[in-house]
Amino acid sequence: MKKKLLSIVTASVITLSSGLASYPTIQASAATVSAASGTYKATTAKTLYKTANKTKVGIVPRKTIVKVYKKTKVNGKTWYKVKFGSKLGWVQSKNLSRIIVSSATKVSKTYKATTKKTMYAGAGSHQKKIGYIKKNTVLNAKYMRTVNGKRWYKVKTSTGAYGWTSNINIKKYVVQTSNTGSKLISTGAKYLGVPYVWGGTTPSGFDCSGFVGYVHKKVLGKTLPRTSGEQYNKSKKISKSQLKKGDLIFFSASGGRITHVAMYAGNGKLLHAAGNQVQYQSLAGYWDKLVVGYGTYQ
Repeated sequence: MKKKLLSIVTASVITLSSGLASYPTIQASAATVSAASGTYKATTAKTLYKTANKTKVGIVPRKTIVKVYKKTKVNGKTWYKVKFGSKLGWVQSKNLSRIIVSSATKVSKTYKATTKKTMYAGAGSHQKKIGYIKKNTVLNAKYMRTVNGKRWYKVKTSTGAYGWTSNINIKKYVVQTSNTGSKLISTGAKYLGVPYVWGGTTPSGFDCSGFVGYVHKKVLGKTLPRTSGEQYNKSKKISKSQLKKGDLIFFSASGGRITHVAMYAGNGKLLHAAGNQVQYQSLAGYWDKLVVGYGTYQ
């Protein structure tokens, strides 16, 4: 009886095994994780997970910059493994804006900061802040990158500091060399004999401030105030002992308001629109007694 029962059980097991063999084996497949890279900014606050879509471990605050290391897909959605600060985890790719930085291009340009600016360790506001640039600081640009299409420059300040800043609120600056004054005078001398015309600002005819403004614009690229009084007010004040070629001397015929301006041509001479034409004259004598002050735009 025992032998017969054993035979039945054995036959049943064999039959069951044969039946199972005819069905396909079902296996759970893990999501494929691949290497990835890039720098992104979170445009909204995002949940941080230990693994893709599993176990919340924190929050990625809005505007946080994250570094991407890996990526995967879960239920058709892309996930990134990211790091920010000391935190590491997975986030969905939605509402992550990539920061695209170009390769560096060598440049040689000079700018002046028109406002106080932040200086960064690298191109882009996502980089570490390393200091500030004061308003009116002259910047020597050495390299240029674009960050999401916007230009950034690696600059050297007048104090010798290096860093990156955006091209916002900087303007081209004409470097003034030791011969700038000579250029102002040699350029002005080209208009010797041009008639004096009240209100004149062109080579067809100059008044005193029109002549000075025209020459400075051609040589320095600067737009000076229109009248001699305004030119004096806006100029950098200097002493008589500091006068050099191209600096300005301001006069008053009445001892009150400024009524005339001339360029100092060196060796005690003036170059100005006075009398009936543009001409050289000596500072000594008549003009020296009417001097109110000295200024420069160099």
